[in-house]
Amino acid sequence: MAKLTDNDRSELLRVSTLKIEQPPLSFDERFVAPTVAARERYIRFATQASQFFKGTKAVCFEGDHWKL
Repeated sequence: MAKLTDNDRSELLRVSTLKIEQPPLSFDERFVAPTVAARERYIRFATQASQFFKGTKAVCFEGDHWKL
């Protein structure tokens, strides 16, 4: 893990104390309906979401503390 600067550390601590309120899920959002069509829609959504570009990052095996 990268070392945080003092500003980053203080901002992280400040944000971690904030209370985050999320609206409750609707009935339709909580469960996949037990129908073939609903499951097909969910599978298509999950398939498309899994194909989002994740970016590329070069792997650098340098230093004293890297692990495979």
